[in-house]
Amino acid sequence: MNIKELSSEGKIAYLIKPILKVLQEAGGQLERSEIKERIVDLDDQIAEYAEIVKKSKKTGSEYKEFNFKFNFAIKDLYFNKLLTYTDSSPITLTDKGLCLDVDSLDVQKDIIETSKKHWEELSQNNKKNKVVDISDSEEEPEEEEKIKDGFKEKLLAAIAKMTPKKFEAFSRALLNRMGVEFTEKGVQISNDGGIDGYGYHTDVNDFRTTRVVIQCKRYNVAPVREPEINQFLGAMNKYQADYGVFITNGRFTNSARQAAREGSPITLIDGNDLVKLVIKYELYITPVKTYVLDEFYNTESNLF
Repeated sequence: MNIKELSSEGKIAYLIKPILKVLQEAGGQLERSEIKERIVDLDDQIAEYAEIVKKSKKTGSEYKEFNFKFNFAIKDLYFNKLLTYTDSSPITLTDKGLCLDVDSLDVQKDIIETSKKHWEELSQNNKKNKVVDISDSEEEPEEEEKIKDGFKEKLLAAIAKMTPKKFEAFSRALLNRMGVEFTEKGVQISNDGGIDGYGYHTDVNDFRTTRVVIQCKRYNVAPVREPEINQFLGAMNKYQADYGVFITNGRFTNSARQAAREGSPITLIDGNDLVKLVIKYELYITPVKTYVLDEFYNTESNLF
């Protein structure tokens, strides 16, 4: 069944195994945002669910239900001593989590059911009169996470409004910051044989120059699928490229990612990667510094 059709509890349960798998594959530790990105890449259903925007009945503000269900799934795993975290540290698997056979895990029995007593304890500690109803709860993200998500949404919305030509120019500017030099010929052959740029990258450490081709797809609805990767592979061979870079503001399906691994080397850059790279290279953005008051200003002191 599609995750979007599951009950609230079912949606949380659906996320449990992917979260454990990506953490185990990463060696046991990832930032919360990295886990989200990797489970989205792992499962097309999760990717579609992660983009659904709803409106809060309590506040009227828009939110992504996926973020809340993800947070509850992390909490359930924490309750079962499979992972640990603090406000300032990454999500880290415990020894129990590292050694767990994820495929044989009975999520409903071993995770969801055993977590209910912990939710009840939280409810009692908060002086509530009933068990926390996780189907309706909305757990607020950390302030820093809100800021990052807000910037990400604004940036991706701005990219989505670009014309295809402007997106190509934007992509070449980004690759240029990353060390790829596009020749005049490389720009002129845009749209010839399925590529949007041709250039060279010189490794300063070993003086090795490689031929690079890029493909840019500004998609606002559909993801990049396997046939488009296969077409790009053909274009790479035509121009005898050492490797290719496929850039999209959206996402790649699982089959597209697998196709990119099986042929000539292709670096895939999706919307999440674009945000990180724009920040890293400060491409057409202006960093803004702000301040947050320490706890000293928020509590009364008996010392004075």
